[in-house]
Amino acid sequence: MMAGNAENPARQLAAAWREATAALGEWRKQVATATTQAMDKLDPAVRAAVDAARSALAGNWGVCECPCGTAHPQDKNVCDGRALLTRKLGQQDMSLCAPCAVAQGVAEMPH
Repeated sequence: MMAGNAENPARQLAAAWREATAALGEWRKQVATATTQAMDKLDPAVRAAVDAARSALAGNWGVCECPCGTAHPQDKNVCDGRALLTRKLGQQDMSLCAPCAVAQGVAEMPH
């Protein structure tokens, strides 16, 4: 009778371990998918911010040529007028300030 009782907790532990392992595997997949989706959404804005910082450090100042009303209509009045980077918008290269570059990146992110 003691041997039967000793096996029962061992079986319960093994079953619980299998359940926990399966749950962790599913959780790992969900976290990996969510992380990839978040990085894909951040990519345009992060890239624009890095380019703006690089241009600021290099001292590339000019006039911002951003068509704010069409390029980032949700973020009106962010333009500071001091272009830091050049970005291709359609077929044309445009000089952009940091706020407009970031706003354009955010506006292009998939929703």
